Amino acid sequence: MESTHAVGTPESRVEPSLEASLRKFNDAFNRFDAKEVASCWVEGGTVISPMGEIGRGRSGVETTYRHDCESLLQGTTSRFSIQSVRQLGGDLAFLDLDHEIQNARLPSGGKGTLKVHVAILAQRSGSGWQWVDARPYLFASPPPSVH
Repeated sequence: MESTHAVGTPESRVEPSLEASLRKFNDAFNRFDAKEVASCWVEGGTVISPMGEIGRGRSGVETTYRHDCESLLQGTTSRFSIQSVRQLGGDLAFLDLDHEIQNARLPSGGKGTLKVHVAILAQRSGSGWQWVDARPYLFASPPPSVH
């Protein structure tokens, strides 16, 4: 059984335990606590950072996140929000998240808000959820018009 709910629509009902798991993750992310961030993943989970670094397993996720803290995330504050959830049976969900990074170093060289999209496969774990696979990425800018 599959269902899709966009957050903010009348039929959307993001499971409270999923929202709570995302808040726990967001809090650890903003404390730059690499070990706690990695604990949000299942043991064999993966992440591919926006820089292309692959973290396999919790230790790999921890290392990849730590590298992001030392570069892309240094001096920033993040806010994650669920944009849509697709339930895949009772214990799996595919999430589309917006990740807003405040005080980020922008490609222009200045500082500002950077918007990242994150696709996550989540798995129910006890009364909460853990990430199986996460793929944060930036959308490309459209090329200039040829006319």
